[in-house]
Amino acid sequence: MAIEDFDSIFVHIGGFGRYQKMLFLVNCFMNCLMAFVYFGQIFMCLTPPHWCSAPPGLLALNLTQEELKNLTVPRDVSTGKFSQCRRYDVNFEEVVTGNVTWPNILWPTTNCTYGWTYNYSLYYPTITSQLNWVCEDDWRPAFSQTIFFVGSLLTSPVLGWAADRVGRLPIIVITNVVGGVAGIISAFCNSFISFLVFRFFVGMTFDTNYSIAYILLLEYVSSEYRTIMSNVPIMIFLTLAMCAMPWIAVGVASWSVFTVIIHAPQLICIFSIWLLPESARWLLSQGRTEDTVKIVEKIAAVNRRQLTPEVIQEFKDYGSKQENQDSTTVTVFDLLKTPVLRKRFIVLCLMWMVISVAYDGHMRNTEHIGNNVFITFTIAGFVEFPADFLTMIAIEKVGRRHTTVFTLVLSGVACLVISALSEVNTLAILGIAVAGRFMITMSINVAQQYLIEVLPTVARASGSSTIHSLGHVSLFISPYIIYLSKFGHFLPYVILGIVTVAGGLVCILLPETLNQNLPDTLHDGETFFGDQGFCYNPCFSRPKTDPYLVQLKPHSVESSTSPSSPKSANKSLTPSPC
Repeated sequence: MAIEDFDSIFVHIGGFGRYQKMLFLVNCFMNCLMAFVYFGQIFMCLTPPHWCSAPPGLLALNLTQEELKNLTVPRDVSTGKFSQCRRYDVNFEEVVTGNVTWPNILWPTTNCTYGWTYNYSLYYPTITSQLNWVCEDDWRPAFSQTIFFVGSLLTSPVLGWAADRVGRLPIIVITNVVGGVAGIISAFCNSFISFLVFRFFVGMTFDTNYSIAYILLLEYVSSEYRTIMSNVPIMIFLTLAMCAMPWIAVGVASWSVFTVIIHAPQLICIFSIWLLPESARWLLSQGRTEDTVKIVEKIAAVNRRQLTPEVIQEFKDYGSKQENQDSTTVTVFDLLKTPVLRKRFIVLCLMWMVISVAYDGHMRNTEHIGNNVFITFTIAGFVEFPADFLTMIAIEKVGRRHTTVFTLVLSGVACLVISALSEVNTLAILGIAVAGRFMITMSINVAQQYLIEVLPTVARASGSSTIHSLGHVSLFISPYIIYLSKFGHFLPYVILGIVTVAGGLVCILLPETLNQNLPDTLHDGETFFGDQGFCYNPCFSRPKTDPYLVQLKPHSVESSTSPSSPKSANKSLTPSPC
């Protein structure tokens, strides 16, 4: 088989052999890191149950903690819950020593002038309780997480550009090491400003530290194994990391120790220098064909495949052709210069922004569902496993586009149904919320792989980083959408529902990439899937040639195809997923 594009080399070196399985294990580890860094900040900033501390003079009255609470803290008339930010303002000694019925809802109230008492029977000390980010300061936990995403927004495009300029591997190492060090230092912060500064540094490296590695690893498997490489590590290892994280936090019972535990493993990524290869596709785009050949030869050797001199020469010829096609520096702005790439890039940006805010909103809102945030988060985490498994089936049978559209719309509908329910229907809300989380989890899994398959190699890192950065813009408002629940439990669900349904309908404009080779040049990206209609589904197309016959009799197949149109030849050999 002639080397007409990069994916052709997998026939000779193996599309998912021993070498790719080693990279698969690296991807599993990277998914654990991503879960720790992204979700871990929730458990650093949890707000334990709290109420106003009693005046110090009442300690001499020999009242129990519960009696002090009943005496000094008013209850909400409608719910019967104790106030978290007000206390009675009366002479409590006269009340206790006198023959007076207490408490009295008509007593005047005041702020928590003596601080707060926290209930750690279920929770543990967090930075929120350590620095009293409650009541008038209850905006600070959400703001600190917003600053985290500000860091990602400002640096992800720069780091993505750097990955397309200096290579994927240096960026993977630098972002994980810097993020790990900043995360460990943030565990010892004792002021709002210092915590913001180091969470900002962690945010600067977040997303890029995983997304660039994701791109690199996905480029080293053939098209039929991309779904396995991208989704199985998420399904198993990200799910396990998510489900274990609440109990790690509870087990160590200290937000500082927990923070060190989740960030220290990032420092292991320094060994990527020796463990991971540089992106072969990127090396070819830079004209470094000889370096690429060395990597290809190493993969073939590990996979126990033989590379003939003829195949190596054909690969070198292909590399020279790639160098000549894209000899100029490519930036993300080049994706906006041609009509097809521009439309697809804009839709990918909108898709990722909608999915980001919806997924983050579902994840954060688990704190407000049920009576135990750790159990609720674990249940929601386990949803990832069947959602990821169904994603792998759906995108191989239904395709990327329709899976994205259906899951987004259904997730939005679930949110709108919850908004119509009364807050007292806890079990019904939990069940529908889990269903919505299930759908949005499928959406984000498809999207992560989808944008890599649509963007061409020469702008894949910079384009992906820009898309992720725009996703961080939407994440700015995510904590505040959930914050609106204090004014009505239905408000976050109304917003998330409308946005998600609208975003799902927009995604019908994207192409279907199932069983297609990755585009390498800008020209590939512009002409990629140009003959697809809005309703195109690969399940309805049939292969013109048996794909197994292609591997058994490559010469006969090659002689029947026009060498002047390799892309059309590849399309005709694509097997139907059905």
